[in-house]
Amino acid sequence: MGEPESYVSSSHTVAELKAMCKENGLPINGKKADLLNRLNRYFSDDLEPEEEEMISLEEESVSIEEDEIVSLESESVPLPIIKDEEEIMEAEVLDAEVIDDKEPTSVKAGKSSKTLFDQIKSPKVAAVLLTILIASAGWYWYVNNQLKPFTADDLRYGDSMEYTLLNGELEVTGEYVELIRENVDVDQLNKSCRLLMTFSGIGTTSVTDGSSSELDFEPDDSLKGVVRAKGAYGLDWLTVEKVQTRNFDQIALKSYNPKPLQPDECQSGSSIYSVGGNLEFDTKSWTEISERDVIATEADWKLTLGEDYNQGKTVSNGLGGILGLLEDVAPGVAVVISPIELREMMGTQLIDTGATGTHLGWDWNVIGADEVDGEKMWKVSLENNQIRDNCFGHARITMWLIEDSPWAVRQNVDVYISGNEGDKTACGTISERLADVVLPDGKISMTLEMSMNSLTRGDKLLDLGRSYSSVPNAGAYVPTSEELVDWGDYDLHMPDNSTLRSESLEHAVQCLSSGHVSEAVAANAALNDDGYIWRARDDRSQSDNTIWNLSWVSSDPNSGWVELELAGNASSENCTYIAHGTNDEAVAHSRSDIPAVLSISMMEDDLTDQTRYPALSGPDGLFTSSGEYHPETRVGILVVTPDSDFTDWLSVIEAGDAGATTLDMTRTWTSEINGMQWENTLSLAMDARTGQVVGWNLAQSPL
Repeated sequence: MGEPESYVSSSHTVAELKAMCKENGLPINGKKADLLNRLNRYFSDDLEPEEEEMISLEEESVSIEEDEIVSLESESVPLPIIKDEEEIMEAEVLDAEVIDDKEPTSVKAGKSSKTLFDQIKSPKVAAVLLTILIASAGWYWYVNNQLKPFTADDLRYGDSMEYTLLNGELEVTGEYVELIRENVDVDQLNKSCRLLMTFSGIGTTSVTDGSSSELDFEPDDSLKGVVRAKGAYGLDWLTVEKVQTRNFDQIALKSYNPKPLQPDECQSGSSIYSVGGNLEFDTKSWTEISERDVIATEADWKLTLGEDYNQGKTVSNGLGGILGLLEDVAPGVAVVISPIELREMMGTQLIDTGATGTHLGWDWNVIGADEVDGEKMWKVSLENNQIRDNCFGHARITMWLIEDSPWAVRQNVDVYISGNEGDKTACGTISERLADVVLPDGKISMTLEMSMNSLTRGDKLLDLGRSYSSVPNAGAYVPTSEELVDWGDYDLHMPDNSTLRSESLEHAVQCLSSGHVSEAVAANAALNDDGYIWRARDDRSQSDNTIWNLSWVSSDPNSGWVELELAGNASSENCTYIAHGTNDEAVAHSRSDIPAVLSISMMEDDLTDQTRYPALSGPDGLFTSSGEYHPETRVGILVVTPDSDFTDWLSVIEAGDAGATTLDMTRTWTSEINGMQWENTLSLAMDARTGQVVGWNLAQSPL
């Protein structure tokens, strides 16, 4: 018996064989031998196509399984089942379901069967396939455009965001104006009772990525990213350094003076002085990593108003100026001038519609999803409850968040603080009186908008909460009980005992108590009747001698001052009377509230230590490089006890100790920078109770 006739040979490729099968309505599954056998059987007319074998649409990612029939009469196509977020885009086999209750009819492929291409060209089939594709893509778009709740990400070394500031407006009246005039030497503002400033510009917020050089005293580089910084005692700590830069390139300032016939009221119409300018305002803060305390802040600023230019630097353990004042009243209010750190404000709480929380006086509430410039964001409202509840005004922020940013990417700020202005009808009598007492007269209001321009993320998380080998001894320079002098019970003044100054406070007070200045009758009487010196300041810049201005308070209480010149130890020849008068301030006589303090001599020893406070020595410091005073440096002390009218209120706002004593130093001098003459003023404050430097401020203006 001869071999059967072959209609298709093995010389054909698999692709050619499958094409033949498709053209003739035959299945294309199986190996090459299966395809050859199937085609030869078909062309020999030995048998019909295999029953119950269905058309495979495998290469188009649509398959029809055995024992299943595609109903092209179906009016709808089921959506694909979404398994999880990671599988949304994965290609899946979509099985058409039988929707007719009738017994399925088997379809046999004959020589007249349509090819795959012919079937897809069918309008009904095309519509079904198109529906499947659109439904799948639409479901993916829907799922991925729903805003997902998230937990705020931690900051990393090297994180940075640039943002735009728009529609900024700052208005201050009353005593708030004085706080600005203290740092801005512009003659046109000397009589101002109201200032209105509009501004806009660019800002950045970032976390410094410190180099390995900051870890010279560490055994390895595991803490790389930190920055070494000095605290209030001049000790070196490892810290996280945060930097804020702001360049307000468009400033418009208007100044308003009191009404000529009503000096207690400020003009509201045309401004007396209007000028444009720009402001650069950069700040740094250092957070010690193990205890997470902010140990220091630094602010550098440059201000141009018309032809007037001022610049300066402030270093402190807190905030200064207006914001410092407001921080004392309502901690946390300073966040209004910078993009909010989400993890610090909201912690690890899930950011979702309806979520709420409170942090550092701010109540926050997630309003819900919001679309901004075509991007889905979470919208959150914040309000400072201390300002609201104490009837100080309001501080409100609306911010928008995305998962990729550790800061708010948009932020609208609305602040209004007033002690004696505004509607307080909703507040109780106590809150209303408290606002009148603790806040300056006048108001401060500010509005601004921030929006992100660009965001850069770092790699390494911050090392907060970690210990380190080079941590200094925190108690190294804390005064002991033996070093503190409790002079309040019986002495006339706090101890000086300086070896750097020839005419100390002891010498000056002896001029009065020993009767060498007979003209100072009131001062002598006060000191002989349980009085004491609450304010004293020297001046050694005008001659070889020292001029002391001494302010006293008696037990009556009365308060006044006397000015005298010293040429050595107290004597009739060395003590020269200059002038005397009464103090405008109401000063309370309260020896029991005077705290124990360090002597001025001990504080001088600390301040001249160049390893602890290098910025205070040298040509631009308070002391020379050899540790002597510059002749222009003035030394003063201030003893503060609660005024009897305010004592109850101080306890209500938890002001701390009843009394305080500070050492202050000021130096004013001229210098030449790049061929230009500058006037420089450097001032410092130190807590005499603890020996901590509160901070110092440098202001500079061209002559």
